[in-house]
Amino acid sequence: MTHHDDPFARTYNTACEWLATVAQALGTRDRRFTYRVLRAWLHVLRDRLTVEAAAHFAAQLPELLRGTFYDGWVPSKQPQRFSVEECITRVSTEATVRRADVRQVIGGVTTGMRELLSTGALDHALDQLPKDLRELFTGAQLPATPLPAEPGLADQLRGVRDDVELLADAVATLARGLAENSASPPLGERGAEAARTVKRIMLARQS
Repeated sequence: MTHHDDPFARTYNTACEWLATVAQALGTRDRRFTYRVLRAWLHVLRDRLTVEAAAHFAAQLPELLRGTFYDGWVPSKQPQRFSVEECITRVSTEATVRRADVRQVIGGVTTGMRELLSTGALDHALDQLPKDLRELFTGAQLPATPLPAEPGLADQLRGVRDDVELLADAVATLARGLAENSASPPLGERGAEAARTVKRIMLARQS
């Protein structure tokens, strides 16, 4: 099947374009992170709207994101009542971001969605929210610094750096031992420890 024969190609491409716009507003290139944040944003907005207002807003979304919007929706329970703090908790949990970052990411998504939706569509939906929630969605500015591509990435990078340093030291020790002594056993206790360090790190990387 060629690209032109794929009935879902245009739908997929449109969703990717929307995701890219939101990612730019968030200051990240991580599409999975962007999607998690956007999904959480859509769900908390949806659940605070009336059924009629939610349907009107959903009509503005591309098909794939409309499916995301309606995923898990229970019309008989709408609109739900929750505070700003409860909203922050929901977004933090669903998007797996720190509570301290929630206002920033909500503001970033709002900025991106404002570029994508037809004029007035977003404001019409946000006008349905209580003042404090509306300010949560609209009050945050664009991120001053890029958000992490993935929660925990800094820790992962530090771990890789530490492993590289251990490997470099271990390899240097092995090299010195080989150069200085050709007798058996050539490396002594320090060399043996270096060899064990190399083996441990390599096994960990393969798991």
